[in-house]
Amino acid sequence: MVPSFERYTGAYRTSNGITFVINGHGHMANLADDSFRQLYGTATEDHLTTGPAFEVSTPKRADVIFRVAAARADRMTYKPVNGPALIANRLLFKETDVSIPANGASLAGTVTEPVTPGPHPGIVLVHGSDPGLRIDYGIWTEFYASSGFTVLAYDKRGHGQSTGTYPGEFASADALNSYAMDAATALRFLGRWPGIDSQKLGFYGGSQGGWVVPLAIGSYGAPAAFAVIASGPAVSPDQQSWWASLAQGAGPVPPLTPDLVRQIQAIGSSTYDPTPALLAMRQPTLWLNGSSDRHVPTAYNAQLLRGFHRSNWAIEVLPDVDHGLLEDPNGFDDAAHAKRFSPGLFALVQHWLALRQ
Repeated sequence: MVPSFERYTGAYRTSNGITFVINGHGHMANLADDSFRQLYGTATEDHLTTGPAFEVSTPKRADVIFRVAAARADRMTYKPVNGPALIANRLLFKETDVSIPANGASLAGTVTEPVTPGPHPGIVLVHGSDPGLRIDYGIWTEFYASSGFTVLAYDKRGHGQSTGTYPGEFASADALNSYAMDAATALRFLGRWPGIDSQKLGFYGGSQGGWVVPLAIGSYGAPAAFAVIASGPAVSPDQQSWWASLAQGAGPVPPLTPDLVRQIQAIGSSTYDPTPALLAMRQPTLWLNGSSDRHVPTAYNAQLLRGFHRSNWAIEVLPDVDHGLLEDPNGFDDAAHAKRFSPGLFALVQHWLALRQ
């Protein structure tokens, strides 16, 4: 039986501080050990299980039992096959659906905020190259909210409940500018939200968000005080596409040799050049890229970013990690068999953010 996972969405914390986060697809991450699993239904309502890897259901590794009150779970019991059970209570957040007027569109979003005394820092989640439904970003919504942030996630224009014309997946200058305008609009909207510290607003951008976030800040005046960018490219779309075609072979991820650097540089930037936006970006930024990424040339990407000489940029190359920041030495985005995110990923992001709040 496939359950309705939305009744379980949220962040759950044990008495000794272990936090589990669950999204509307039934994806569950343990922020303490970075493990990542899919929840599977059973014949018993609110009694779910997990397997040994993300999309591997058997043999069962844990029972996950929810207590549901008023159509929403308020407690989770995580009972591994081997080891003691953990009881975690759902953290209380206020969730408000919003409609954000944008350029020729209305962006449908949700503001998730802690109920602890404010003001709270705020963060807007910026899409990668996908349809960009807010439900897809639930792990990060719950992670940031459980870390004390007010979070705004929205459906990409032309998708979900958002209106407007979808610019398409191709990272053209027009499409990226459209997404950057939307991101800047969303951040300004969040900056006016009651209980927000408007001096502590930032972006989380994944993948294509690495082009969008700097553009939103540099060209559209997004009032960001910081940014976290996961698997974001500093190369041009042309260079990124060339690298992805090269790296999708069955062998190891190609090493960064002088010849490879010359080949990447020869590709140029016929569609969009990210350099001007990166030059204009002075905000503290945490760049997270995996060494096994077959979509972004991580080693060259890091070299480019370090060339901007920003003392407030932390440029992290995560070993044996793929484009989704999952532990995956081969880099083939094999989420089905992944067991965890990059070891220490969530603690790294929390620590970096804590130094800036």
